[in-house]
Amino acid sequence: MRLGKTPLILLILIMSMFGPLSTDMYLSGLPQMVEDFGTTEATMNMSLYMFMLVLAFSILFLGPISDKYGRRRILLITMAIYVASNLACVFVTDIWLFIALRMVQAFGGGGAMVSSFALIKDLFTGRERARVLSIVAIIGILGPIMSPVIGTLLINLYGWHSTFIAPAAVGAVCMAMGALLPGDIPTERLEGSIANTVMRVVVILKDRGFTMFMMMICIFTASQLAYISVSSYIYQQKFGLSTTEYSLALGAACILALIVSRAISHLHLSNLRTVAAVFLLGMLSLVMMTFAAEHSWYLFLLSIVPCCSNTITARSFGFAILMNHHDGDNGSVSSVLNFNTFILAFFGMVIASSFPSDMFIYGISAVLLVCCIVFAVMWAMLKHLDYPVRNLKEQ
Repeated sequence: MRLGKTPLILLILIMSMFGPLSTDMYLSGLPQMVEDFGTTEATMNMSLYMFMLVLAFSILFLGPISDKYGRRRILLITMAIYVASNLACVFVTDIWLFIALRMVQAFGGGGAMVSSFALIKDLFTGRERARVLSIVAIIGILGPIMSPVIGTLLINLYGWHSTFIAPAAVGAVCMAMGALLPGDIPTERLEGSIANTVMRVVVILKDRGFTMFMMMICIFTASQLAYISVSSYIYQQKFGLSTTEYSLALGAACILALIVSRAISHLHLSNLRTVAAVFLLGMLSLVMMTFAAEHSWYLFLLSIVPCCSNTITARSFGFAILMNHHDGDNGSVSSVLNFNTFILAFFGMVIASSFPSDMFIYGISAVLLVCCIVFAVMWAMLKHLDYPVRNLKEQ
């Protein structure tokens, strides 16, 4: 028995959410977890950004490994690790052991993230691939926003421990579905040693056009995850919202961001004009976060909406271009794209959470400023090189 197309797309969508599923579900429970573990906010936040760091590097490693040994084998092994580490998190009482388990969990989750994008390129072509990538891009923004909403419901009913049991169950489902994948994907395997296989990512990163455009497409992920990492403290401790109100605020930001992104897509802009729209949305979010967000929770909510909408927009058209830029090396391309996304998320989280708790909003502003600068510099460099990215200049 093998997966049909609809279950396959469902599996890809679920696996693409493993980052937010693993980091965002317990966000509203962070203040309570600080008390339960007898630790500080700064130490507890390490469970977030150390997860992102390990996830990024595991993705970089597992992508080319799956090109060599096959998607199904790598997915089954990493899902088993993911399920076991999630369940172990339920029973620990030491904060440092909890953080260590989160790092193991990140390695397991990396297998799902790599498999999701690689399978899109392995099994879909043309408009169908673009459609699936577009759906995954939307899920990419829905995940970080909706996961805390689901997590809050679980926490209110069963406590924060349930936000590790639920991902374990999802991982088990993915493992069962992954067992139904054909064993011969990809049909063309990378040859040579594991070291040579992993070095394929270096070949991809040496492509300056690919690397610069990838940085532009992914950079605002840092701002989005900076917001996610400190939002529970801002909404609940600064503005006095309950855990339920906090999760609804995140959901509202998601809905508004989707509306803005869909409005942009209906303008049918050229690729380069879409790049300009992404940059302008980032600048708008920076101005609002710096000068308005401090005054009320709803202004803080509105300030992140342009950033979230430009992340959806950038991923929707940008990933399709980047996935088609390199032929072959599907796992390696997938790992590079995901590595860049999550390493930027790591830095965004670290920068935002390094500010004093009463200045977390300005920590988000600092990340937005860096993102806007990097985006502008990469854009100028690409323009100087006459946009050496396949199909970028096309309408």
